[in-house]
Amino acid sequence: MTYLLLLNFIFIALFMGAVLGVERIEGYKIATTEYYGLMNIGGIFIALTLLLAVALYAVVMLPITLAANRWLRHPLLQTALFTGLFLWAGQLQYRDYPLDFREGYGLSPWTSWWMFGLAGLLYAGANLLLGRLAGRERP
Repeated sequence: MTYLLLLNFIFIALFMGAVLGVERIEGYKIATTEYYGLMNIGGIFIALTLLLAVALYAVVMLPITLAANRWLRHPLLQTALFTGLFLWAGQLQYRDYPLDFREGYGLSPWTSWWMFGLAGLLYAGANLLLGRLAGRERP
């Protein structure tokens, strides 16, 4: 159970890193037009991202992680599952903006896919590593 709490913090850090990484790589185009700029909005953009990450972990990722750890034991399958889920989240994050917004500001879907895909790989690695460490602690 301890490693699930650790995964919660890891998920939050990775998800926030992906969202803020896309924002940074895209040159603050998203937050500048949607939220009056990341620099202008201050911590509210980060707080909103944090609340979204906490809600997503509790509602989506925790049950999927528990099910994957119980029934999907192979590391490659878990890696494919979590990477796919994060890629899907990146696709949703990109598609959340209207078409004219994406084209008008030149937003690239690849930025979102790469950032969220990397976050998915890191989450899968952390889950496997923490699962192995938790398994070794048991007598």
